[in-house]
Amino acid sequence: MTKTTKVFGPPGTGKTTYLLNVVDQELEAGVHPSRIGYFAFTRKAATEARDRAITRFPDLNPDVDFPWFRTLHSLAFRCLGVSTKDIMSAEHYEEFAEKTGLEIKIGRDDDFMTKVDHPILNEINLARIKGIDLRTHYDRSSMGIEWFHFEYVERAYRHYKAEKALLDFTDLLEQIIEAPHLLPRLKTLIIDEAQDLSPLQWTLVRHLRDRAEQCFVSGDDDQAVFNFAGADVNSFLKFEGDVKILDQSYRVPSKIHALADKVVRRIKKRQPKSWKPRTEGGHIRYYNDWQHVDVSSGEWLILSAANYLLSDMHVWLRSQGLLFERQGQRSISDKILSAVVGWERLRRGDAVPFETVKAVYEHLGTGAVKRGYKNLKTASPDALYTLDKLTTDHGLTATGIWHEALTKIPADKRNYLVALLRRGTRLTDKVPIKLSTIHGAKGGEADNVLLISDLTTKFAAEYYLNPDNVNRLLYVAITRAKQSLHVVLPRDERKGFYL
Repeated sequence: MTKTTKVFGPPGTGKTTYLLNVVDQELEAGVHPSRIGYFAFTRKAATEARDRAITRFPDLNPDVDFPWFRTLHSLAFRCLGVSTKDIMSAEHYEEFAEKTGLEIKIGRDDDFMTKVDHPILNEINLARIKGIDLRTHYDRSSMGIEWFHFEYVERAYRHYKAEKALLDFTDLLEQIIEAPHLLPRLKTLIIDEAQDLSPLQWTLVRHLRDRAEQCFVSGDDDQAVFNFAGADVNSFLKFEGDVKILDQSYRVPSKIHALADKVVRRIKKRQPKSWKPRTEGGHIRYYNDWQHVDVSSGEWLILSAANYLLSDMHVWLRSQGLLFERQGQRSISDKILSAVVGWERLRRGDAVPFETVKAVYEHLGTGAVKRGYKNLKTASPDALYTLDKLTTDHGLTATGIWHEALTKIPADKRNYLVALLRRGTRLTDKVPIKLSTIHGAKGGEADNVLLISDLTTKFAAEYYLNPDNVNRLLYVAITRAKQSLHVVLPRDERKGFYL
């Protein structure tokens, strides 16, 4: 029988540190890292665990000695012995889209897989990771798509993969679950962010647990906000094992803790847990309008339940000449930033790399470069360039300050940059203001949190259908704050968080 510990980590209580300490203890005791499995929801989290162990034990080889510090999908990929040529690629999805007439958004995730976004494919995958019959899932959904079309896409997708002998993200999990003997036998198994795992992933976790000597399953059921994406918090709550609760938060001050505790007690299905805040009191303030909140100094995380609810704030921050980031994207593009900073470096007499010169030339106005030189065909990608060299050898004629020379930067972006610089903003510094959905901010924190408490119609209805989901979302938002929480009251109290 595998000794199992369920580690519940309330906000800021150092859950990841606790797990990494387990890794340290095992390595100190002489356990070879190949007998330790650390499986996280994201590749970044798994890599962090591996890198910390390498820091403590520098003689270990990260590429050889740590085979099981990875995501569960990556584990399946390795154990099944497949290669990237066996996996659905962007080109395959493009071909499938053309054959079926679907408009599929295609991107990359942080691992080796291709990300696709299409309403029907998303729902098909959701049914698979939940282990629900396709027709049953369809009947429970409200997609507004005829069943015959839904079924046609699912059948065409299966046939396409079979014809090409290809696997997708979920196939990897389904196949490794059918062949658990391929999984490693571990001394210590660690599962992080367990509240975000799907039923299919939980089946894999059980197989891993059965082949390990000891198991740590860690997360926080009160922060389970990805149920819409198939996460199964009930499997976490039902998973058998001794309970360890981390009870000291190093993030949340006492006043904010009191509000968070009020919210979390509304959640009916949860693991009871008590945890202590920091000794500092912190601050909570309420507003009728977010324009009344001074976000011009300090570190800010601005949160809402849906991305579109951030749009007015986005426009207002630009009008105020404030630098910010929204959903991971800076308010001024990296290419424009590179051109502006690069141009000013050139004017100071610095030498800059070819990529910076490219960004500069792309934004120089008409007449700023002699005919035939704009494409930089005569330049070497490996060289460094000064203003004199560009003028002498590469047709540059412009000499003015950046907003006089870089006139291909659109006027609204030029005006915004001027406003930023008038405020004394250092464009290359860390962005002080981040706009994010609450889902996107889980795991994050900031000194100051501004919560836009309006809800979408769908989320407002959840208060009547499944209030636990909305209360968990509110709990996550509140507990991102390290010093102060600023709550903008909803325009319609019937469509806002209950505080």
